[in-house]
Amino acid sequence: MAVNSAANSNGDNNTSYKWWVLAIVMIGSFMGVLDNSIVNVALPHFMVAFGANTEEVEWIVTAYMLAFAILMPLAVWLRNLVGLKVAFLLELAFFVIGSFLCSLSWSLDSLIVFRLIQAIGAGDIMPTGMTMISEVFPREERGLALGIWGAGITAAPAIGPTLGGYLLDHISWHALFYINIPIGVIAFFWGLSILKPAKGDINVLKSFDFIGFITFGLFLGTLLIALTKGEEKGWTSGYILNLFATSYFSFFLFIITETVVQKPIIDLAIFKNYNFVLLNILGIMRSIALFGSVFLMPLYFQNLLGYSATMTGILMIPQAIMVTLGMPLAGKLVDKVGPKTPLLFGILLTSYSLYYFTSLSLVSSVQFITIGLMMRGFGISFIMAPVTSAAINSLKPEEINLGSGMLNVIMQTGGTFGIAALGSVLDSRTDFHMASYAGHFVPSSPLTMDLFHKISNFALSKGASFYNARIAGQGSFMVYLHQWATLNAFDDAFFLTAIMVLLGIVPALFLRNIVFKKKKSQDENIEIIEM
Repeated sequence: MAVNSAANSNGDNNTSYKWWVLAIVMIGSFMGVLDNSIVNVALPHFMVAFGANTEEVEWIVTAYMLAFAILMPLAVWLRNLVGLKVAFLLELAFFVIGSFLCSLSWSLDSLIVFRLIQAIGAGDIMPTGMTMISEVFPREERGLALGIWGAGITAAPAIGPTLGGYLLDHISWHALFYINIPIGVIAFFWGLSILKPAKGDINVLKSFDFIGFITFGLFLGTLLIALTKGEEKGWTSGYILNLFATSYFSFFLFIITETVVQKPIIDLAIFKNYNFVLLNILGIMRSIALFGSVFLMPLYFQNLLGYSATMTGILMIPQAIMVTLGMPLAGKLVDKVGPKTPLLFGILLTSYSLYYFTSLSLVSSVQFITIGLMMRGFGISFIMAPVTSAAINSLKPEEINLGSGMLNVIMQTGGTFGIAALGSVLDSRTDFHMASYAGHFVPSSPLTMDLFHKISNFALSKGASFYNARIAGQGSFMVYLHQWATLNAFDDAFFLTAIMVLLGIVPALFLRNIVFKKKKSQDENIEIIEM
């Protein structure tokens, strides 16, 4: 599907073909993201179905994430080898086959293996789709196109919990994977009939950089496992420290390998691109804002407010709506004025929305929460669209395949880091606030004695003995203290996330603001760059 600028300007650009490509890519990308968010909701059900503990069942998600990240260089090599159309259809096929096999899983181990097959397809659909969109849309229209695409994939995490909760409550966990099959089959045959390869799409067979692939896989795999399991195992445990050490030395060997081999699996020269590097830094901050708060909000809704998983998903819908509306608008604005102004607006609004959540309480209204989520959704859309379109536009045509994959992996790693960091902050600050409350706790104070008396009387009215009623009063008071300690920890985590996002102003200010315009000169469309 490689199409040069001239072809874009004079051929497919003047037809509806590019919009058909965008529609097909959106379906594939949406399915991959939706499936991951649906499976996250179902982890407690898998524990019951397979008799597994929390640590074991988490590998359903972790294995999927690792496969996506580690196989990125292989996917880039495959796209160069067989072309975008064939690669995209193969990825769809793997995703559908993997989904079918997951629905037949008879044990936890079988489900993890089949999730790996699913990830081979789903993980690479997004970078392949980004490359396809950039090939058929000219630079001056990529902001709008990638904004529309981004709106679809960002809405998926909000829809996933609601849909997943319904399927789990009314059908079974098998339905979480059934739902992918008909949609995937339709997308496959639609793509088979609509997508068309261009001349020069398939490159000659290249030697494969096995050492680079292995060292990159070890580096990223051990890093992601360490970030994911750090809080559970202990950040200073031998297990986590060994993972970090392996990651460090693997990265060192990877850099050496890629600088000496003739045909590296990842051309490090791409990181000499000034704007691309800054936009990847902003992509990390975007992932922290997106994945970090997505991680925090369901915990707050369910653990402190007592909402169900389905209700949690419903509460996230207004945010998804704002992202859906904001992404195309932000993308179109990027095409007109460049990425810098939309980015600064998005960073400020997202940071403020996260700071807004430091006012959450145990009795926060749905209206209060909805306003914050809508602000956050609109703000994130003004970060995502500029980062994605400007990063792709900063690359040469031959670099887009690699660049789209690297951008996705870096943002995925940033999201993993954000979740791990905020999980650690949440636990440590809960302990801090609990210790602080306990230190100021005066059992003989009139307020405490009155609360104990009310709880004990309630327990006595329900038939409890005097001793048990007294114990119930003390226990309920400690639960109450722990709830407030947890709430204050949430406030701290949201404040930290707001600061991390706000720091994105620094690279955004140093970004080169590039605008692509299209003007007619005789019979040709000429791209000019305004700084």
